[in-house]
Amino acid sequence: MLATPGTWSMPGQPLVGRTVANAQFLKALLTYSRFDEIAIFIGETADLASLEKLTENWDVAEERLAAYSLWQLPELLARGRIDVMHHASHGDRLVDLLAARNRYAGKPVSVTGQIHSLSYPRFHQELSRQLLIPPSRGDALFCSSTAGRGVIEKSFERLHAEAKRAGFTGAAPSWDLPVVPLGIEFDALQGGDRAAARRALEIPDGAVLLTCLARFTEFDKLDLFPLIRVLERLVREPGAGMPPVYLLLAGARQGTKTPEMLELWAKHLGVADRLRLRVDFADGDKKQLLAASDVFVSPVDNIQETFGQSVIEAMAAGLPVIASDFDGYKDTVDETVGVRIPTRNHSDWSELSELGPLLYERPLHLVLGQSIEVDLSILEKSIRELASDAARRQQLGAAARERARTRYDWKAVIRRYEEEWTRLLGVAARPSGASHPLQLDFGAFFGHFTTTNTVDATQRVMRSERADDFVIYPELKHLFVEEDVRALLQNCTAPKTIEQLTTEMRQRLVDRRPWIAGFVVGWLLKQGLLRSSAA
Repeated sequence: MLATPGTWSMPGQPLVGRTVANAQFLKALLTYSRFDEIAIFIGETADLASLEKLTENWDVAEERLAAYSLWQLPELLARGRIDVMHHASHGDRLVDLLAARNRYAGKPVSVTGQIHSLSYPRFHQELSRQLLIPPSRGDALFCSSTAGRGVIEKSFERLHAEAKRAGFTGAAPSWDLPVVPLGIEFDALQGGDRAAARRALEIPDGAVLLTCLARFTEFDKLDLFPLIRVLERLVREPGAGMPPVYLLLAGARQGTKTPEMLELWAKHLGVADRLRLRVDFADGDKKQLLAASDVFVSPVDNIQETFGQSVIEAMAAGLPVIASDFDGYKDTVDETVGVRIPTRNHSDWSELSELGPLLYERPLHLVLGQSIEVDLSILEKSIRELASDAARRQQLGAAARERARTRYDWKAVIRRYEEEWTRLLGVAARPSGASHPLQLDFGAFFGHFTTTNTVDATQRVMRSERADDFVIYPELKHLFVEEDVRALLQNCTAPKTIEQLTTEMRQRLVDRRPWIAGFVVGWLLKQGLLRSSAA
């Protein structure tokens, strides 16, 4: 796996579904998988510090977690040390992992990716690179929902059709597309103190608490204003026998004043006393917020949502669910655990599709989300029915908890991943050895920048005065270390050719890529630790 910045939610950072899921996935791999080693490849030293911070409080088998520099990836592939390369994205750098596998792997290796949000034009355009670097047998994109898999299938179908129209004669990228959900730590969501949690939220005895956990952003999550309008109707016309209804909105702030706007809207509608807001709550508080709740409501309306992890968290807490009939909810929420509310698109999206690559992503997704109606009359009716029927809530909640335990607990989900990886490795193709067809060839493209682009291997050099004094930048220590420099200089008090020195360094760095030896000799000359000799 690659430790690219933004892959995981870090302690103290706002909770975002994709990065939370990636962090939990890594932790679950370390806890439940049967791999001998989980290797994380870092691009620079700062990534290692972030990885250490992420995992410092995890109760996992740390001896199975290994951090390598990306410079080491070719050698590990060549030695057959890697069986599966999994990437926490379906786009960014995934195609380059395919190319690295093709070029360096000494045995069949499966490359797999994970879909998250699929509605960003830049991610879609990234897929076009796979026309030139296609997946092989045994490569897969794990789809968290059948709705998400449908997007991927349509994306490749359209990309290939457009490429053929432009004269491309190759085949369409053909990934295996297993549907495997994201997971939750089921046990961590059990045992909340309902009475204490409701006291903290000031929820009266006998009241029904509706809860929605989601980022506070109308741009790329959901519009919460219609939900407060429904709350106003429930308060104004409670209906015979229906208990008082309260609404809890909890989530991370994401660069907007949405919580303050919602509070003002609730005051305008006269239901501020029925609204509870918890902004940027600690992840450890989630269990308590869910324990205080009676019904989970998630009227998501934005196509950036692909799976919807908060819904399975609520199910694990034993809550019945009322969710929009949308995206991954079509997989997770059925009539045994809750209700799905009909959704409709009322807009022609053709011009948005044309302008998408130019538009800023937040306003683009705002307009897309505002095009989708979640049927408020059916939403209101469903809330009324569940709020008035405690036995029905209990029945659905019990089924939801069992569904979450058996299908979405990370123990079960990781088993699904391992089954798929085993299947994929059984059919994986041998790597081709082909070079990266989209590489920026630095030697060919930039060789004319320097006075000369060739090395005189017969040039004789020797150790300079004060060659004991030098500084190696931290990032270079992934390639060579102080001991390598001192060993070479120690044997260079008499003149030697550059070819001789390069051979000596290659013998010393036998576990590293051959080009590094020449790089080190060149670095010694660059730093003045070696000087030309006429001897």
